[in-house]
Amino acid sequence: MRLRTFTAANMSEAIRLVRDELGPDAVILNTETSGGTVRITAALDRAAILEPAPMLAADPMDAIAAALDFHGVPPLLSDRLMAVAESFLLDNPRQALGAALRARFGFAPLQPKATERPVMLVGLPGAGKTATLAKLAAAARAAKRAVIAITCDVGKAGAVDQLAVYAKAIGITAYQAKSATAMRRAIATAPEDALVLIDTAGTNPLRAEDLAALGDMVQAAKAEPVLVLSAGGDVSESAEQGQLFAEIGCARMIAAKIDAARRYGGLLAAAENGKLSFAGCGISPEIANGFEFAGADALARLLMPQDMARAPKAAQNGSGRQRGSRGEPQGEPLGRKPETTKRKREIGSGA
Repeated sequence: MRLRTFTAANMSEAIRLVRDELGPDAVILNTETSGGTVRITAALDRAAILEPAPMLAADPMDAIAAALDFHGVPPLLSDRLMAVAESFLLDNPRQALGAALRARFGFAPLQPKATERPVMLVGLPGAGKTATLAKLAAAARAAKRAVIAITCDVGKAGAVDQLAVYAKAIGITAYQAKSATAMRRAIATAPEDALVLIDTAGTNPLRAEDLAALGDMVQAAKAEPVLVLSAGGDVSESAEQGQLFAEIGCARMIAAKIDAARRYGGLLAAAENGKLSFAGCGISPEIANGFEFAGADALARLLMPQDMARAPKAAQNGSGRQRGSRGEPQGEPLGRKPETTKRKREIGSGA
């Protein structure tokens, strides 16, 4: 059950806040009046939280707008995507959304087989950096490439042990580095063609000194910093993270824990604010196949599932919208087969 507390000057205003935030299915659990203010505790039950996203609209552009609104995409970014989508072929709204995403964002898959510089995974505590490192390492090993892993997260309880377990399972060498000097020594041990993956301690980007220290580590390793951002986070907070981590050189972002979220507007906001390209997605907690090197079409499928993407032909033909000559092929879903029946969501653990 999802509990929220609302405070307002009177009962009618408090109830309006409840309905605006939680919708008509909200249940009021408690009311209090104190010092001229009204305090209401309300909740949504599990069934209401997991209710499917809004379905298709008659007009294809309305269908795209409904999807972006459901995911909480910031209005200005939503307008920009809509403006681009409208100029593309609209026989399939999701196809037009994919084209708009491709035009607006960069997609630069982090391919373990081809990456040359050391890759340093950065982000907030608990974002999924260590699990992401293990998934990248597993992909590199599957491509017959040597890998070494280094963790700089030596302060958190169990962090070194967690990486050691992953390293043993994947069959790679792992090091712990308590300083920039130790990290450089570990990097120097890597075979010439090996992929070097570096895990870092969670960083609070709001603390300038913490961000600067992380930037120093990036420079010492001569690494590419890649932001690992959990899906489903607050849109404004995610946007700020994208911008702040870009200050230390992040140009790509990995969307983690896709399977444990339903709304992905924060990912788009982070990419927009930080000018970050999408490098991949964590789609399940499984190490061997829990990472997807996804492009614009797969991201569109994530934002706009099957039932939201089928706009009626008659409505499209009569919409009078501009049609272009470019029709982008649909991409593969993020770790899922295309759905042909009503959408079903599985709630899994973080990736």
